[in-house]
Amino acid sequence: MIQQVSFTNFKSLRRVDAGLGRFMVIVGPNGSGKTSILDGLHYLAQATRWPLATLMRGVFAPSNLKSRGSSGPIQLVATGSFHDVTAEVRIIVEGRDDLNGNASWRGTVVRRWGDTVEETSEAEEGWQLVKSSDPQPTPRPGGKKDVLRTHGLREMAELAKELGFARKLRLDIERLAAASYSDEEMPRLDTDGSGLASVLADAAARTPEVFQSIQEAARQVIPTLERIRTRRAKVQRQERQEITIDGEEAIQRSVDRFYWGQQLVLDFKGAPDVPAPLASEGTLLVIGLLTALWMEPRPRLLLLDDIDKALHPRAQEELVTQIRKILEMAPELQVIATSHSPYLLDHFDAQDVLLTALLPDGSTACARLADHPDFDRWKSTTRSGELWSFVGEDWVAQKASAAQEHG
Repeated sequence: MIQQVSFTNFKSLRRVDAGLGRFMVIVGPNGSGKTSILDGLHYLAQATRWPLATLMRGVFAPSNLKSRGSSGPIQLVATGSFHDVTAEVRIIVEGRDDLNGNASWRGTVVRRWGDTVEETSEAEEGWQLVKSSDPQPTPRPGGKKDVLRTHGLREMAELAKELGFARKLRLDIERLAAASYSDEEMPRLDTDGSGLASVLADAAARTPEVFQSIQEAARQVIPTLERIRTRRAKVQRQERQEITIDGEEAIQRSVDRFYWGQQLVLDFKGAPDVPAPLASEGTLLVIGLLTALWMEPRPRLLLLDDIDKALHPRAQEELVTQIRKILEMAPELQVIATSHSPYLLDHFDAQDVLLTALLPDGSTACARLADHPDFDRWKSTTRSGELWSFVGEDWVAQKASAAQEHG
């Protein structure tokens, strides 16, 4: 798992170092850098499989990711241990704007697995990729322009296996509830929740024991839920069609096609046969999250924003319990989440609670709840949520400011 991360000049993380555990929760005010930590982790994990030009483009270009007013390169570093092998991923990106306002950048990724080190570099001039030391990439299935890195070294393939299958979930209620169709042999849940009905229908038919585990875990979190099922539903998809007339250049147009897919249906106590669009937000989020955790291929690193969203305090407790059960069965899994709920924190050790706070210059500072100067005095009488509610995050900013003054 990833044990230590360091971020420099990345969004609000101008200089942040943090230790990580297998199941950690990040708390702090809105806009204090919680999601930026998840984003940084996701970039580091994906850099084991994808070129930087694929990860950092458009609105996510380095010029937008760099801390405002900062000097020096963006630098992201993650170190950890996987099967007793020490590994590290380091991303360094330097950017500049020319007189015409065209953004250019040069990036380097250093990957280490044990004693084996691989370094690749690439650059973009005015959004045009001009140089890359990566091996010749293999096109991504589906004809997309994104390219997947090839691995000439066995050690780098191992690193990509451990970190490259990270997922950052941004579950959307409408996408979770929507009927879906998949022509893939094994439907996959998208990061926004699209395809949930197809994934569950496939699980019920192909791996009924996994489907039952998802259903039972969801029932523990949502006690009024009795059954999860799917039924056939017509799904409209917009597709591109090429038309060639008399051998002339092909014309592309959008056409709507209808397929028979699946609709998620839920049975509740006293209310059977409820279509997913009529179910509560919390219920759908729980089912989507548990599906992402249970279905293979299971991610090695799962990043979750607002894990407590739309959940009753008791449901938050049970969700944590269910995630811990999955962690026991999947020793390679690591879960990092954000939250605003003291009720959720009550079910975490203070060592596994990371606090974020903003400094006067708008940059992020962070510290574990267990780093509070009076933690030893309170640890035997207060739970993590109670302690956080009492001490807040101001002490984190004060501690960081004092360190800067003495640094």
